[in-house]
Amino acid sequence: MNVETKSALAGVRSATENPVAIPAVYPMSKPILLIDDDRSLRRALRLHLENSGFHCKEADNGLEALALLDGGLNVDLILSDYHMPVINGLNFLKALSYRVNGQGIRVILLSGHMTKDMEHEAKEAGAFEVMTKPYDHQELLAVVKRAGKQ
Repeated sequence: MNVETKSALAGVRSATENPVAIPAVYPMSKPILLIDDDRSLRRALRLHLENSGFHCKEADNGLEALALLDGGLNVDLILSDYHMPVINGLNFLKALSYRVNGQGIRVILLSGHMTKDMEHEAKEAGAFEVMTKPYDHQELLAVVKRAGKQ
């Protein structure tokens, strides 16, 4: 396809004559669902990921996230806090695995108070990765990118 652009100074020319590198806006085709009852932490995470080119949706807790998914939200990756009211991250992960539309979704659990037993139980329930808060933003970004490639 030959796309033409028009400039007041240059006139009409083919867009293929002077290619311009345009960065990929979304490394993943689907949004990342962020689940955390702490709005400020969730928003900070969203800004960090969106500044890195990802598109995000948000939920306050596991129940709200399940409602979004049951309502048709299509994601490949979820970042969820472990400790939340209503439905915590582990119970969310277990409920997700019983849904047809939950199959194949990778979940990264984040927690400020993670024991080895909790981490083991989360991995057994299907967590892609378990990370402790506060997390290093570059390390988290690397895990997100790795999850997006699978």
